[in-house]
Formats: sequence, C-alpha cells, structure tokens
Amino acid sequence: MREYRTEYGKGTVPMSRREKRMLLRLVASAAVLLCAVGVKLTAPETLQRWQVRFERAIHAEMDVQEVFAAVGRAVSGESDQPWQEVYQAVFSPREESTVVSSAGEPQEERAVLTAGRSEETNVSMTQQVLGFAFAPPVEGVLTSPFGRRESPVDGDGEFHYGLDLAAAEGTEICAFAGGTVRAVGDSSSLGHYLILDHAGGYSTLYAHCSRVIAAAGNAVTLGEPIAEVGQSGNATGPHLHFELYRGSTYLNPVYYL
Repeated sequence: MREYRTEYGKGTVPMSRREKRMLLRLVASAAVLLCAVGVKLTAPETLQRWQVRFERAIHAEMDVQEVFAAVGRAVSGESDQPWQEVYQAVFSPREESTVVSSAGEPQEERAVLTAGRSEETNVSMTQQVLGFAFAPPVEGVLTSPFGRRESPVDGDGEFHYGLDLAAAEGTEICAFAGGTVRAVGDSSSLGHYLILDHAGGYSTLYAHCSRVIAAAGNAVTLGEPIAEVGQSGNATGPHLHFELYRGSTYLNPVYYL
C-alpha cells in the first residue's frame, strides 16, 4: 500500500504487480547478500572452494554437442542417471589439452589423463637406483609431498602424484637429469608443462610453468634450463609440480631431491 494526499485528506492505494515484483526481488537480493556475508564470515574456506568450482565451470570448454546429447538421453529415458550426465556435460567437460610430441605431432599424454585422480594406482613408495646422475630441478620450498592430500584448489581428497616446490615466479627450472624432451603441452589442470625421457625408462614431468624454454625433441643435459616457475593451470601460487615415473609406475621424488 502506498499513501496519497487529496484535498479531503490522506488515503492509500494497493501496490501494482510491477511494484510487488520489484519488492520481492529486493527482498530476495537482500537475503542472498546476507547469506553470502554470513558464509564469508563463518566459513571463508567453503566460500572459496565454491568460488573456485564456479570459476572452473565458467572457464571450462563446454562441449555443446555432448550437452544436447545428454539432454536427449534424459528426455527419452535412455539413461539410468540422466541428469547426472547433463550436469557432467555442462560443469565437468572432459579436459582437452594441446600436446606436441617429439615427433612434432599432437597427441594425448598419460600424465594429463591421470592428473587429479582421487584413487591411488600404479604407485611405488620404494626408493629406486636410477643409474644416472641427477639434481633438484629448482631451488624451492616443499609445499605438498607425494601421496594422499586435500586438494588446495577445491578441497577434495586426491592422490598427489608428485611434489610441489614453491619458488618465485620466473625462477629457472632445470632438467632433473640428461635426456630428451618427449612432449611440451598445455592443459587446464597442469598448465604449461613438459615431459623428459631419461635412461632406463624413467621420465619426469614439470608442470604449472610460466613458460617452457625447451622444445619437443630437444636433447637436454643435467641442470640445463628447460622452463620457468609459474602458476598456470590449477594452481594457488607459483610453484613447480614435479613427477618422476618409470613406465606406468609413479615414484616418490622426495628420495632424489
């Protein structure tokens, strides 16, 4: 009701539909704002996790064709879990990466396909005798070891297949050992990365780089600069994510640093 004035005194008239809708929107907006402020004050980590997930969903490359296909399966009843498939297609599309192999051709890399898994597979905690000279790839601070952890990006449980070494942006990353650059790539999770192959079937991965110096197919020597520290991909600060594996088995790099 709103008030009006006439020569006979004051009176009121009922609100219009438009005014009612505006009032409801104002009340709803105020409620959402109060909830957001309450969560920020009482559970800032939870708010940050949801913010990260929302940003990842917004920036992900959504496969429109797959979304429509999932909706079609949901409407036709062809799927046992229809709306989960729609949600997956919209908010968690399959990651695409650009990789250049030593042959100069794009290819899928095992390191990209296994990044961020929650289960622990193909892992050996036994120290190996590598049989060649090696050295730490960067001078940094160990911020996340090899093994199970709570993801610093979204808080989910996962198995960390390497070590995180924090260092200033632009710090040189050097080859762990002599070898050949198998692949140079870029993915939404690992950011700018490269993979080196070493003697005895061993390989190393260097991820979240600000830039990669070496090119696919290059022969590199122990300690040669191959990249620079950054925070590309899913990262909360500048660091090197470093992995060591032999064939399909991941090794704990801490023994060799």
